[in-house]
Amino acid sequence: MIIQQLQEGTNFTHQEKAIVQFILENQEAALDKTAKELASLTLTSPATINRLCKKLGFKSYHGFQLRYVSEHAQNKKNDRTKLDVTASNMELSATVEGLYRETVRHTQQMIEKNSLNRIINRLVHSKRIDFYANDANFTRVQGTCLKLSSLGINTQVFNTYNDFYIDTLMDNDSIAIIVSHTGCNPVMVNAALELRRKNIYTVALTSNVDRKLDLLCNDSLYIYSGHYELTSLQYGVSVDYLLDVIYTCLVARKRKEPVEYN
Repeated sequence: MIIQQLQEGTNFTHQEKAIVQFILENQEAALDKTAKELASLTLTSPATINRLCKKLGFKSYHGFQLRYVSEHAQNKKNDRTKLDVTASNMELSATVEGLYRETVRHTQQMIEKNSLNRIINRLVHSKRIDFYANDANFTRVQGTCLKLSSLGINTQVFNTYNDFYIDTLMDNDSIAIIVSHTGCNPVMVNAALELRRKNIYTVALTSNVDRKLDLLCNDSLYIYSGHYELTSLQYGVSVDYLLDVIYTCLVARKRKEPVEYN
């Protein structure tokens, strides 16, 4: 981070320190100033500003400014998403409502239409739907299994790969849905590897950041976790939303089963 570099720098000259102090005290002002304008404000020269930028690891003031603008924008975003501990309980309840809305919106935006169509069509015509999940995801998926069972669907959840059970399945009889927050949980990655070897159609509910699990599965639905102090809350909402999308689509398709839908 540039601001941290400026705060911790110790090998600056007297003139460079004047520039650093000005930027730290006037962080908004440095966003749109040219090297010449910044030099005038700090009673230094454009050459001194360029030397400072090179000490910070940039080829020029322009490169420094591009990074500075980007980091400043991200810091502003982070400030907006910090939990306000001085807020009233009712105000915090509104914060949670906003997080729910934001999470569902972002999760829905990450759903790829063709992938969802393929997944639901396969689920509709499968004899079994098996889930793989552990920790908090295991409990979430158990609730979905109860809902799917009410539709007459054979379903259960495993917390690890079961070789003996898989050997009893036919290739086209079942689908495996694997849930992993990070996409690199070794137990879930191993399950995906073994299921693919058995030609079981696999779907990942996972992050789109680390694509290890994503690339192993036939299709994926992506989980949104955001950049907020309550990111674990957003992650849970996103997973529940995707599971409910699957359930709701199956309820509708069990009543009417077209080849493709919107």
